[in-house]
Amino acid sequence: MHRVRHSKRLLGAATVGLILSGGSALADLAGAARIVDGDTLEVAGQRVRLFGVDAPELDQVCQRAGHDYHCGKVARAALWDLVGAANVSCQPQGATPAQDGVVLATCSAGAVSLNEGIIRAGWALADPQAADRYLAIQADAEQARRGLWRGEFEPPWQWRQAPAAGDGDG
Repeated sequence: MHRVRHSKRLLGAATVGLILSGGSALADLAGAARIVDGDTLEVAGQRVRLFGVDAPELDQVCQRAGHDYHCGKVARAALWDLVGAANVSCQPQGATPAQDGVVLATCSAGAVSLNEGIIRAGWALADPQAADRYLAIQADAEQARRGLWRGEFEPPWQWRQAPAAGDGDG
């Protein structure tokens, strides 16, 4: 009984410390991952977006050798390949989740950095808002013509802003 009270006191003190500090710390996440798309996964019941990474959306189409292909689905498969059967660990970047409740994080599967790995494979781009640390990796993938760089594609952030097919004034 004494241990339970002591644990509750420690938990209460930690909570008060967070409130007094004016921020909320996000804990590291670890466990089996469910791959959502090329830059998003779920770990320990929390949706996580790879910090500094922007992969094609699931329904995004790219071209290679004059043919369309679903590059967003291929990017998701590439992230799945990087994770394999390993448990994933993620370290949140920032004190709170994004407005949509998704945690931005750097993640790894064993010794493999998922953030770096998906860019190195060429199936995601360095996010122009937070990308300096991944630009050299992206340049290497582009020069080696890996992944998206084998064909033609629109950067995901531009593709998301474009009007959907069939939209317009006429």
